[in-house]
Amino acid sequence: MDERNKDLPLIVSEILIEMHEMKEDMREVKTALQQMAALMLKQQQYTDEQFRLLMDENRKNTEMLITAFRDEAAQTRQTLADHAGRISRLENDHETNS
Repeated sequence: MDERNKDLPLIVSEILIEMHEMKEDMREVKTALQQMAALMLKQQQYTDEQFRLLMDENRKNTEMLITAFRDEAAQTRQTLADHAGRISRLENDHETNS
């Protein structure tokens, strides 16, 4: 082997060792990323569930408010109708007595 190439096997060997170490590092990074992705997925599922629960509660509260407003409006309409009837009777009584 010529003088300038005598270190070539050592250099190639060192490169291969480095590549193997890099491959191991990449496996560790891949594993860490997969674990992080799984954790993020669990967190997202938890957040989605909390959001769903809050939306359900909001929907129920909104339905209760709408029902309360409708009931109040019905009572108000009835009260107004009662007052209108009384006013009509008073007007009729007044006309009859005049």
